[in-house]
Amino acid sequence: MQTSTTAPTTQSLTRLSAGSRVLMRGLLFTPSVPRYVAARLLGKRYPARALSLQLATLAEPERPAGFERLKVRLSGICGSDLALLYGKQAPTLSGMFSFPAILGHEILAELGGVRVAVNPVLACLERGLPDCPACARGDDHLCLNVAEGNFGPGMLGFCKDLGGGWAQRMVAHRERIFPIAESVPDERAVLTEPAAVVLHGLRQAWGEGKPRPNPAIHRMHWPAQILVIGAGTIGLLAVKMLRVLGFEGPLWAVARHPRQAELARQFGASQVFPSTQAAQQAAGARRYRGILRATSWRGGFEGVVEASGSPQGLQEASWAVQEGGRVLLLGAPATALHDFSPYWFREVGLVGSYAYSWDDFAEAVKLLPEMEGVEAMVTHQFGLEAWPEAIKTAATRRGIKVVFKP
Repeated sequence: MQTSTTAPTTQSLTRLSAGSRVLMRGLLFTPSVPRYVAARLLGKRYPARALSLQLATLAEPERPAGFERLKVRLSGICGSDLALLYGKQAPTLSGMFSFPAILGHEILAELGGVRVAVNPVLACLERGLPDCPACARGDDHLCLNVAEGNFGPGMLGFCKDLGGGWAQRMVAHRERIFPIAESVPDERAVLTEPAAVVLHGLRQAWGEGKPRPNPAIHRMHWPAQILVIGAGTIGLLAVKMLRVLGFEGPLWAVARHPRQAELARQFGASQVFPSTQAAQQAAGARRYRGILRATSWRGGFEGVVEASGSPQGLQEASWAVQEGGRVLLLGAPATALHDFSPYWFREVGLVGSYAYSWDDFAEAVKLLPEMEGVEAMVTHQFGLEAWPEAIKTAATRRGIKVVFKP
């Protein structure tokens, strides 16, 4: 559970009476231990209206030095948002975020009538601190001061002092604001943040060196074949991004639902399977039965992208990758009982990936014109007042990408 809920400062997004600063509407997350426990136990059966979220009238955020005030156009519901709301995030991460806060870190906004994507990272620059070693080398997403400086812990959408995109207005540092090309529709532009997540992850697993302005000259050492497990937002963007970055080999995907499978094929998947086991068998991997109905495998895929975010997906990925291969963990499972034997017995590498650097985000913006068709993933748009239905739609997978339109 997220427990960093210290009293709001003068910069916090607190409720104010009319007659103070300009008011706006936003979705405020205020942690509650009873609701956390109930949501964690009941999962998707827990009523959305009972979550620790409410539509509130708030003061328009103050604009700190170096920040710009933005009008939000669209803001996505991410799997990490759902994990927070339903008590699925690891308790060990709670000190890295602060609440109460306005959620929403996948943001398309307007600045002076110009559409912009917002990088929600709050690193040394925004926090008024000298560069830490991570920021100095360009890994600002791994900033050592994520819980220090001018603001509370966390990034936009997880910080008590600076609200996220589930509101009518917000502020962001001018260095984190990126204009969107006119040819890119809103529904594609709102996917910039998850696209940057995918781009960074692929470079973590198979890239060489720092990102460069032209992806064609960024050296990638692709595996012979790749399996993507999970066909939600991250999985489908991974399929598309792999093709945009020049991967030409066999690219297989695991998709549970017909629409996901259809989009995976449209985005460049060579073959799509309903389960990881079906993909393994089609690839010629051999299955062996052990005691207690345990299953192990020989063979598989040289590269596997785990994008489902589930503990089961990670376990399947550890056996779907071939001996000596590499698993990229793009999903974000938290605590789970996990069998680590595939990693040492089959010498499998596991690469974790979190967020993106400034360069990754900037390049994701540049790649948007080449990401044609991904806007089809935005299946539902809701106003802020319809938030219970929006959360329910996202949590029950009735939509692929659900967004708020404040």
